Amino acid sequence: MKKNIPVPAAVKMLALLIILLPTNSNAATNEATYPGGGDIPLVNSGIVTVLSTNLQLVKAVFDLAGNCLASSPADANCNSSATSVAVGTGTELKFIIYLRNTSIVAATNIRFQDLLDDVEFTYIAGSIMYDASQFDTATVAAIFTAIDTTGTVQTDAFDGSLAVNEFAGIDTAASPDNLLVGGDTLAPDNDTVNIPANRTFAILFRAFKN
Repeated sequence: MKKNIPVPAAVKMLALLIILLPTNSNAATNEATYPGGGDIPLVNSGIVTVLSTNLQLVKAVFDLAGNCLASSPADANCNSSATSVAVGTGTELKFIIYLRNTSIVAATNIRFQDLLDDVEFTYIAGSIMYDASQFDTATVAAIFTAIDTTGTVQTDAFDGSLAVNEFAGIDTAASPDNLLVGGDTLAPDNDTVNIPANRTFAILFRAFKN
């Protein structure tokens, strides 16, 4: 039996993104002052331009052969911009979530959550991986290939004693399942996610369609 599932519903992407980068900042004025007062004339000491960009958050679903089936937001390189796909019960799928940092400065202390509908999907234990090798210009196919072939496996745990570079874990006791990436109060022992300038950070996990 197949069911047409819009990606936002199938994916259940409730991603909470906390980015410590200024948003849409264009310029700041650095102006000289003289706290002592008096008749000394002062002029602006210079204009400092602060540039920033929003991080792009994308979630995409792949089959086991590495074909991109749908993504949110739509991507012309993913099944002709499909945002929904029909999959049969028992189908194993690979989901990736990635963030592009298209700015020339590092993005630091990144945290997000993803809620996986455990009525529609069954998470496959031990399947979380991460990759940060791709540039911000990489295609969705290149991002998937990098993480699928050489990604670093993460434990499912998000608290307790974790190894270095443990960035993500999942709480399957919750409903829906709660994937936590980056360290925050819900996942205090996750490592901090920092994305270098012009790089992409990606998470992959697998699940069965119920």
